[in-house]
Amino acid sequence: MTLKRDGHTHTHYCLHGSGEHAEEFVLRAIELGFQVYSFTEHLPLPDSFLREFDYPQTVKEAFGFLNDDLDGYFKEMLALKKKYKDQIELLVGLEIDYLADEHQYLRAVLKEYGPFLEDGLLSVHIIEGQGGWRCVDLSPADFQTSLIDYYGSYEKAQLAYYQTIKQAMQADLGPYKPKRISHLTLCNKFQHYFGQAGVVSEKLKETVGDLLLYMKEHGYSIDANMSGLHREYCLEPYPAPWIFEMAKKLKIPLIYGSDAHQVKNVGRSYEHFLKLRG
Repeated sequence: MTLKRDGHTHTHYCLHGSGEHAEEFVLRAIELGFQVYSFTEHLPLPDSFLREFDYPQTVKEAFGFLNDDLDGYFKEMLALKKKYKDQIELLVGLEIDYLADEHQYLRAVLKEYGPFLEDGLLSVHIIEGQGGWRCVDLSPADFQTSLIDYYGSYEKAQLAYYQTIKQAMQADLGPYKPKRISHLTLCNKFQHYFGQAGVVSEKLKETVGDLLLYMKEHGYSIDANMSGLHREYCLEPYPAPWIFEMAKKLKIPLIYGSDAHQVKNVGRSYEHFLKLRG
């Protein structure tokens, strides 16, 4: 029997979260009957990378980490793990954002903290765009000017996003690099705004198919992230249902993730995940 698991959650260390303490998230997970629960807080972005943005404060707030205190995070989460060990299995991990220009930083962090990681996510929020590195999920207006205008079309921006995910998987970041890809179709966050919902070209199918084959061959799993269902212009999970089906056929593990940044979002749409998983 498969354990009820939430593999993608955040804590009070996340600057764009609710500020509610991680313990409140744990208590909610126990209340909902979860048996395994992962803390996967965003890794702090290095100042050298933030300086490359023309809106560094916005990016820092979007991916910020309380006091940049990784030691405090691990200490606090491990204490919760011990406190609730008889009620739920808590896994302490990180969501590692792939940064193409910061391999040295990522390798150094993973070398230092990797031995303590019990779970982890490899994600892409930032790709090349207008004027340098740009976020894919800030706003429809930013997606337009930063990515669509830069690449020439919505689909070409999508393809660039998937190519960056491929680069993240290929990157040598050491033995502790996470092997689960987070919110695989985050580039679709604003699809309804741009009238692109359900638009899937043969080129897109081919690109995603190749990506999934690479995942299969290299032992990756997928974050079945339900947060997209609750985004105004997305209204579907990450990954999209058609990709979910492709992954199932390839027998790539799909791990439920609420991506909860607020206690009330722990376990959200778990029943929807079960229907998709079949």
